[in-house]
Amino acid sequence: MKKILFLDFDGVLHPDGIALFSRLALLEEYLVKMPELEIVISSTWRETQGLDELRNYFSPPVRDMITGVTPSLEDGYDCGGRQREIHAFLDSAGLNAENATWLALDDMALFFEDGYPHLILADSTTGFDESNGDSLLAWYNGSRHRD
Repeated sequence: MKKILFLDFDGVLHPDGIALFSRLALLEEYLVKMPELEIVISSTWRETQGLDELRNYFSPPVRDMITGVTPSLEDGYDCGGRQREIHAFLDSAGLNAENATWLALDDMALFFEDGYPHLILADSTTGFDESNGDSLLAWYNGSRHRD
């Protein structure tokens, strides 16, 4: 079964108004413990940069885990928009709850339905933290049930 992380950048890899990628090293500490994880970029950065450019922000072991980007939908900035982009990616790849499990790591609850079970919500004022990392690792290791 594929395990996929849909990754946002702004507010996750760096808090609002703080140096770019200031939380990346911490995230990578967790990601290297998940060797079979695939990462798909869901950040708006995908709209102005290609996949290779996006990969280059990451260290080589993590860079190789990044397999794609979500599509940009017209309503992607609307309520639930990022969730729709994630599901469009899953549909186009033939992935569903029977052959994949996924999480979105994002700081914008508005981009997802209330109670969306596939979301780890980062605080945009602090970015990715140990609590987010522990939740991600627990999911990867199977102790956090996701439908």
